[in-house]
Amino acid sequence: MTRARSIKFRYAALGMMLFAAHAPAYAQQAAGMNFKHDSSQPIEITADALDVAQSDQTAIFSGNVIAIQGELRLGSDNLRVYYRGGAERAGSQGAISKLDAIGAVAISSPSETATSEWAVYDVDTAQITLGGKVVLTRGENVLRGEQLVMDLETGKSRIVGEKGSGGRVKGLFVPAKKP
Repeated sequence: MTRARSIKFRYAALGMMLFAAHAPAYAQQAAGMNFKHDSSQPIEITADALDVAQSDQTAIFSGNVIAIQGELRLGSDNLRVYYRGGAERAGSQGAISKLDAIGAVAISSPSETATSEWAVYDVDTAQITLGGKVVLTRGENVLRGEQLVMDLETGKSRIVGEKGSGGRVKGLFVPAKKP
């Protein structure tokens, strides 16, 4: 190996070691680790129209739907709301148990935004699953995949790769700028 190739190899190896040392921090920073949220807060929903089916314990909000719970905001074209029937838990009758969002879904917290084609928010388990061309953004960091599962109690997230890209997750991690 020539001296020039040896130096290039050393710099490449050093660069990979530096990236490997910082990649977990970038991944954690960008992967939506701060979607931690109190799912016991009230949910306020606004939309252009509302259809209620008492027999099914459901309601369908349509057109420019916005659902807000604390600092968590969910926007979509349509939102099906499932209410609890009966008395599974004392005082829970009529409370929301699940939200199904369809079309142009955007979920945001003060530090992250996630977009997708659909989402299911299981209020009882405090878990949100997004699917279909998922894009998770935090600052300049961006992750792309087919499905994202967020646990609102722990703040942990898991993203699964896009089928069209060989089932792989794609990430862009931008290091903090020096002052």
